[in-house]
Amino acid sequence: MTIGGDARIAALERHVREFWHGHEVEAVTWEQGPVLDRVPDLATYRVAPRSAGEAWVYVTAGASVHEAGGGTEFFVMSPVAARIHARTLAMVSHLHSFEEYRLDVGSVIDAGGPWMDGSKMDHLLVSPPYPYGPALERAPEAAGGARFLWLLPIHRSEAALIGAESLDAFEEVLEAEGVNVLDLDRAPLV
Repeated sequence: MTIGGDARIAALERHVREFWHGHEVEAVTWEQGPVLDRVPDLATYRVAPRSAGEAWVYVTAGASVHEAGGGTEFFVMSPVAARIHARTLAMVSHLHSFEEYRLDVGSVIDAGGPWMDGSKMDHLLVSPPYPYGPALERAPEAAGGARFLWLLPIHRSEAALIGAESLDAFEEVLEAEGVNVLDLDRAPLV
C-alpha cells in the first residue's frame, strides 16, 4: 500500500517531534538550488538541545518520499546552531534522490570543503543513528517506514581508511578513541 505524500510527510514530522518531545523543534528548510525540483516535499527541522553540551540536531522529513520500500531520511548533529546544516541536508537529499547515487550505511560523501566553519572535516559518513538508537531509526508505517541515518563528519584520511579497509575498521578506531563527535576541530584518527 502506498501512503500519500502529504500524509507521509505529516507522519515523518510527527515522528521527529515525538522523538524529540520536550525540545524546541522548528522548520529551517533550505529552499535554494535544485533540491526542491527533485525532492519538492523536503522539510528540514532544527532540534534545540535542552542543556549545554548537548547537540543541535538538523533532520530531514521528506527525503524518503520518492523512494519505494521506506526510503531514507538524514540527520546531522552540531555543537552550535548553524544554517549551513540545512544546506548540507538539502545537498545530501538532492544527491540521494538520484537512483545511481543512493546513500546507505557506509556511504561516504565528499562535502567539497569543511562541513562547517571552524572544522577541517570535509567528508560525511552515512551511519546508523548510534547516538539515538532504533527509536529514531525506524519511522512508523504511517511515515512509510523510513529509516533515519546519521551524517557523521569525518576527515579525508578517515574516508580513505573506510574505502581501503572497511566501515567496521573505522568504527573500531572511533570507539576505541572515545571521540567527541561534537568537537569541530577534533584530530584525525588516522
